[in-house]
Amino acid sequence: MSSACIDATPSLDQGSRVALILPRHRLREWHRELLGHIGKVREVSVFLDDRAPPYPLAYRMWLRLEQLIFKSCGVARPIAPEKEWRPVSALGDTSGRAVINLSECPGPHSNALEIRYDGALDSRALLDRLLSLTSPYLSVQRAGDETPLVTSRLAIEDKFSLLRGLRTAFARCISLVLRGMELTEEGDAGTATEATALPNGSLPAFASRMFAHKVSNALMKPFWHQDHWHVALRRGARTFKVIEDDGGRFYADPFLQTWQGRTFLFVEEYPYATRRGLISAAEIVGDELLAPPMPVLIRPYHLSYPFVFEHDGDLYMLPETGENHSLELYRAAEFPWKWELKKVLMEGAVFSDATPLFHDGLWWIFVTADSIGTSTQDQLSIFYSDSLGGAWTAHPANPVKSDSRWSRPAGRLVQQNGRLFRPAQDCDGSYGAGIVWFEITELSPERFTERLIVTWDARVELDATGLHSFDQLGELHAIDFSRSIGRGWLRRRVRTIAPRSGGNIDAYFSPTSNRLRLDRQDSSL
Repeated sequence: MSSACIDATPSLDQGSRVALILPRHRLREWHRELLGHIGKVREVSVFLDDRAPPYPLAYRMWLRLEQLIFKSCGVARPIAPEKEWRPVSALGDTSGRAVINLSECPGPHSNALEIRYDGALDSRALLDRLLSLTSPYLSVQRAGDETPLVTSRLAIEDKFSLLRGLRTAFARCISLVLRGMELTEEGDAGTATEATALPNGSLPAFASRMFAHKVSNALMKPFWHQDHWHVALRRGARTFKVIEDDGGRFYADPFLQTWQGRTFLFVEEYPYATRRGLISAAEIVGDELLAPPMPVLIRPYHLSYPFVFEHDGDLYMLPETGENHSLELYRAAEFPWKWELKKVLMEGAVFSDATPLFHDGLWWIFVTADSIGTSTQDQLSIFYSDSLGGAWTAHPANPVKSDSRWSRPAGRLVQQNGRLFRPAQDCDGSYGAGIVWFEITELSPERFTERLIVTWDARVELDATGLHSFDQLGELHAIDFSRSIGRGWLRRRVRTIAPRSGGNIDAYFSPTSNRLRLDRQDSSL
């Protein structure tokens, strides 16, 4: 089977040379990986700058402790200089070569590319952000130019590990520098980094919070499932009926599909015993299931986000198969109970929540795709093709979004009255904390732009801890949300859930039709 493959290395001018300036006392594996990527297409010379001192001893001891606990630190691992790397004093004249200054100190090269950590050159600003348990901002820009070429607001999936947070951030630094080099050649610039107050994180406070978090989880684990996901349905009413589960599994990622006059619900089913998702389905009559969801697709790797759709008289499913580093298209052999692999559309990355769309004569896939070990929660990429099973081309602006608040897809796009709307997950505070709606104003092989419409915060809308998928079929609505539930005799069943009065779910989506209430939009957005 032919398929597209994701490669983090940019397509650059083969004849150009690069001077890469690194901080001698803060060398990490990510610097060497970046060197490898650039070295595939350019001649690179490495120079070492002594000005940035080592991290404070307390930070280094803490990171060493975490390394012993977690056994691996990936691109955050300290490394020693290579013998061919020279001192920065040997750099000399830089005419005819590009300069990437990662020394974490100002340099004399006015057009050098630099990384800013929350606006600062010093990566200790990144450490402060991680210690305060808030999302870091990264940007790549030219020295002396305050307009960044590319920015990213990171999703830190394990906020209680400084080492893992650094690993995520440094992996993203690799992709940002590579993208910044591409944009430098193209003469493009990104949007300005949003202004934020730099948090004042402290290692003792972080350590005490981490310890309290770990102890709390250990003590409560025998009694509670933290962030247990539920799927709920409603038909034209304000109250959602929750699909019952036995406490040993959860249901999430609901998708609705009609076929031959019948309506079906597809979900991710996640048994705690196996810790591996599968796809299940059930028939719906009214707003209730005829029977509990039954497995329809099981693979030796995790499955979720069962995006089901019809095309040319056939029914297809594009589930998440990121654990297999692939994006797999399935066709219904016997709908809805039997599916066969049709084609591997893409491979070489962790693809999450792939959302297909046919628009203006082209097929599009909106997806998060990570190939260098960062996160699948904070970068949106787009691919397009002239046919569903054809070759897929990456959008030249990829990633079109790099922000934990509104990148990861949250369900099918809505086409209405010539307008196109995209739901996205808000993963800033935690995974799937809410849903954000955008109106796409430009979508072509050359350009992508969108504007914010409204935010559904799970805590505000549903008094829940999470809300990350939405689907609608006429009067039928499907959502998923998360709440903690008890184990065994402590089991607390959740049977209904109602949006709070005046909430945005009912304000912006009609409970009786498949229409966005565009007249309720805030004109200031």
